[in-house]
Amino acid sequence: MSEKPGIYRDFHQVDLSHLIALLNEGRIDPVIAENLIQYWEKRLEDKKDAVYSRYIEYYLFFESLRALFLAVFIFDMKTGISGHSYGIYPALGPAIHAAISGGLQNESGAVDFELNGKSYALHYLRSGYQEQRYAIAALGLKGQPIEDNLKRLKYVFERFYLPSSFSDDSRVALLFADTASLITDMINPSLARKEPVTFAYLYFESLTKYVGIAGENFAQGLLDELQKDVHRVLKDADRSLILSTREILIVSLNCEEDVIKKRFADAYFHAKSLLLSFQVNFFTVKTPVTDLHLLWDSITGNVAYKRKIG
Repeated sequence: MSEKPGIYRDFHQVDLSHLIALLNEGRIDPVIAENLIQYWEKRLEDKKDAVYSRYIEYYLFFESLRALFLAVFIFDMKTGISGHSYGIYPALGPAIHAAISGGLQNESGAVDFELNGKSYALHYLRSGYQEQRYAIAALGLKGQPIEDNLKRLKYVFERFYLPSSFSDDSRVALLFADTASLITDMINPSLARKEPVTFAYLYFESLTKYVGIAGENFAQGLLDELQKDVHRVLKDADRSLILSTREILIVSLNCEEDVIKKRFADAYFHAKSLLLSFQVNFFTVKTPVTDLHLLWDSITGNVAYKRKIG
């Protein structure tokens, strides 16, 4: 992993000292520890594994390694079907869904889960927006402080696994790898003609507070109006993608950075009479792109991590 810059930068440097400590204290079965290590090694050795190409897989792998999740499932709450799973117990999906179903009216929680005569902690979080409803369930050792790990996992899932777009006919696919493919297909013809392509990454204040204040329909109305307002500064050759409820990526073909900067110099965006705070980062590419992952930090400027707004 060290040969390729990490999407989340330092996660590839995680060591196993926490696992060794649990082994020495007798808090984890040596067989389970060995199964975990073999699982991690198998996935890392396969360079075609999705952990090397997909945001959610990369993040889930290393977050789970840190938290020592034995299994993670992401369930569609409408159907009960798992759309994503991770860990050494892939066959536990139905049993885990059944175990958390009774508590899914709560936003989060934990229940005891028996496996091979031993008791584990089964944590869950609800997720989703509008008509999409999901539950993230993680099976781990009892007594492990994994709440922050789960919160980060939920954030990444909602950010990269549930994007929408301005219209149904340009809807972004479910996973970042597919979004990256869509973007590279969009920009490479221009780049092959030696025409520059400039990205404008917009990071808005969170709309979550408006859900609590005025309800989800009001928040959705904010998003609808914000989408329309952003188009005021766009030209015909520009494309726009919503990456999450607070991230919009503008792709400007045959456009230098100084041109798009001038367009945004005095720009402001509002919705339902509310002036929304935002940050913007610009980045220009001039040669065809084969791997958008390698450029993502430059495109976003990591503004979401440098200075929180809203």
